Amino acid sequence: MSKKKRVWNILVAIFMIQSALLLMLIPEEAFLLIAVFVGLMLTFRGIKFLFYYGTHAKHMIGGKKILLVGLLMFDAGVFSTALLDQAQIIMIFYVVAIHLVAAVLNFARAVSNKGDGNSGWKIDLAQGIGNIAQVVLCMLFAGFVEIPVFIYCAGVIYSAILKIIRSCKKTAIVYVQ
Repeated sequence: MSKKKRVWNILVAIFMIQSALLLMLIPEEAFLLIAVFVGLMLTFRGIKFLFYYGTHAKHMIGGKKILLVGLLMFDAGVFSTALLDQAQIIMIFYVVAIHLVAAVLNFARAVSNKGDGNSGWKIDLAQGIGNIAQVVLCMLFAGFVEIPVFIYCAGVIYSAILKIIRSCKKTAIVYVQ
């Protein structure tokens, strides 16, 4: 990771922490803001994956996987954005489902990295455990709007701290001759 990327990741993490702390001050309004952010993030990330597939990945091995991930993200983003005026409990369960998928992917990445001998598996495992804890707590307190907002903001702060740790960690440089 370049120095510029490390600095950018640290700045993004600081912004994440500040945003989470601000959202904790206004939990009633924060719920709608979180739902809008998650929906738009998924939509734009899906578009990014679809664009990448259209420009590069269709000729690559595993390109269909990128297409499917892009379609799923785009669909999930559009669907969650369409649910903004629905009951809050539906949105809570939808956000929980997204974090459950993220946790499973983190666990899969940790197992893969450990099998490859990569030391980054510990951070992936920690992030997966954090996502699972967030899912369980949100499911337990789904009847209250404030509690899932606090749990979600704590998860954002946790992810930001892991982002800072990952940015400060030394990485090996591989030279190709």
